[in-house]
This record gives sequence, C-alpha cells and structure tokens, in this order.
Amino acid sequence: MKNVIKNIPSGTRDLIYEEALIPGKIEDTLLDIYFRLGYKPVSTPELEYYKTFDHDKNDINEESIFRFSDMDGKTLALRPDNTSPVVRVAMSKLKDEKLPLLLCYSQNVFRNIKAFHAKRSQMLQSGVEIIGGDKHEEDMRCIFTALEALKICGKKAKLEIGHASFFDALIAEYEIDEEDKNNLRSYIAAKNSGEYPFTTALKNQKAVELASSLQRLFGTTEVLERAQKLASGNQKALEILDYIGKTVDEFTKAGYGDMLIIDLGIVQKIEYYTGLVFRGYVDGIGEAVLSGGRYDNLLLAFGSDLSACGFGLNISAVSELHSATLPGYSPLSFSAGAEDIRKAAKYLHPDIEKEDIT
Repeated sequence: MKNVIKNIPSGTRDLIYEEALIPGKIEDTLLDIYFRLGYKPVSTPELEYYKTFDHDKNDINEESIFRFSDMDGKTLALRPDNTSPVVRVAMSKLKDEKLPLLLCYSQNVFRNIKAFHAKRSQMLQSGVEIIGGDKHEEDMRCIFTALEALKICGKKAKLEIGHASFFDALIAEYEIDEEDKNNLRSYIAAKNSGEYPFTTALKNQKAVELASSLQRLFGTTEVLERAQKLASGNQKALEILDYIGKTVDEFTKAGYGDMLIIDLGIVQKIEYYTGLVFRGYVDGIGEAVLSGGRYDNLLLAFGSDLSACGFGLNISAVSELHSATLPGYSPLSFSAGAEDIRKAAKYLHPDIEKEDIT
C-alpha cells in the first residue's frame, strides 16, 4: 500500500491499554458526584451549526473552531465548547422544565490549536451548567460542585475565585477605549508585572498601574483588605469585594478554606462572564484543569434573560496524574470449535447452567 498514514493530527493522542481506561474511570466518578447532587445528564452532537458559537457573547476564539460545510452549503463546526450546546438544548427542548435546570455532561471538545502551542486539539471535558434560580444559591452550588470534582482529580487541589466585573468597575473611572481595555486584560491575565507591552496614551498610565496592582491581588482573605483600599470610594467595586468575601467565608466555615484562593487578577471576556469566576488547579499540572463562573450574558444570545453559571473540567489533562490496571484475561482458546465456545460462554456466565447457555 502506498501513502499509509501512521501519524495523527497535532494536538491529538492515541491512548494505549491502561491509558485508555483512565479517562472513563474519572468520568464515571465525576458523573456519580453530579448525579448525587441532583444534576441530570445531557449529550449533544459533536457537529453543531457554526452559528451556535458565532455570537458576540461567545468565549471561544473563532480561529480555534474547526469549520466546514455540509452538502447543503451550511457551515458546521466541531464542538469547541460544551456550554453553548448545553444552553441551546436548555433553551429549546428543556424550555418548559422547572427551574433551576441542573445539567451535567461529559464529552469531547475540539480546538484548532497551532502545533507549537503544545496543547490538545481534542480533549474530554466534564462539567455542569446551572440555569435559572437564585443567583447566590446557584453560585454556591456551582462552587461546591467544582470543589468536590477537584478533590478526585489530584492532590493539593485549589480553586481560585475572582469576579469578572471587578476590573471593569475600577477601570470605569478612567478614560480608556475598548482596545486598551482588552490589552490591559491580557496584561493582567499574563501575570507579568514587567513593562506594559502595549501602546497606551500617557493620560492612562494610572490604568496601567491599576492593572499591575491587580496582578498582585491573590492569596488569602487579606487580599480583600488590600483591594478595598484600591477600590476606596467605588461603590460597585466594594460591593463585589463584599460578595467574594462572604462567599469565601461560608466555604471556609464549612471546611473548604484550605482549597480556596482569592485572585482578583482573573480576567475574562467581560461580554461572556458576568459575576464570580474561578479556576481549578491540581498539583502536578501547570495549567488550570477547571474553569468556570457566572455567564448570564450568554443566555441573551439564545433569546433568554435567565441567569446561568457552570464549569468545565479537562479530564484529558487530569488523566495524566492517574493510573489504571488492566483486567486479567483468561487464555481462552477457540481452536476446538463448539466445545471451546461453550467453555467461553461458561466463563462469561458462571451462574448460568450449561444447558441454558445453548
């Protein structure tokens, strides 16, 4: 044969033997947690119409979406994200269900990642989406679910909590255009306190200093005290800090304090996230394995003003920390035809009489 392809696309992996067992075991454990907490499973197609993700409330870079056309000329996409498809289902097939909707999933997502980024183009993602209901109660439910999910992922699990609107509340006091706002968000997210790498007018140097300060606002509750000084006189920013503080305090009282970190430098696309945002880490993996928060604005893209929050957990990344043992195999032979077939059936069904097998 000519041109036999033995390699696989960049960002994908073959899972061999024990490796192939691990994701399923983690997946089953996570789903068990979700089910016991009242979440109900949904599954969506790997192929979606591109318009499902093509809206201004989307958190996915359009360049990372695999796109192609079907035979009718309609643009399709390999699912790059689970939240939008789950919301689509909630706003259509489940629109008459009692609120809040507690939904969970475990399915692959696909991202068109450049080879030199050394990231996965395909990953198994598990998560929950909570739609409708009281915002504070559902924030608490979502964070609790995330903490319990992180516990089974690895050692020294940590959840960083911030707020999508804190930066915006502070930056509103300065004259700055949208491009520079986005540049500042990128600067904060990079956690690089060096020289600000973007072009910003001199009149906005205080905004750059603000962004630099936010990079250092992470740690225990003492961070809130420092942040309150930074937000002095800004009522909206102070209310956000108060909400973060009360939320962290409740979980600390419940025994989860050692898993929580406050990070006011977590910035997301403000059009997507609207409230608490969080990221989960486990020892041994140098990037977040869980990401989520409140995303009320996304529902607007689907014609609804309901509130929503959720998270996605990267099972593919977490799998690298786990091990599995292959089940033992009996050395069955089928060389003797019917007699060996009977023996194999008896091996698989030891409680069934031989006569019943045939």
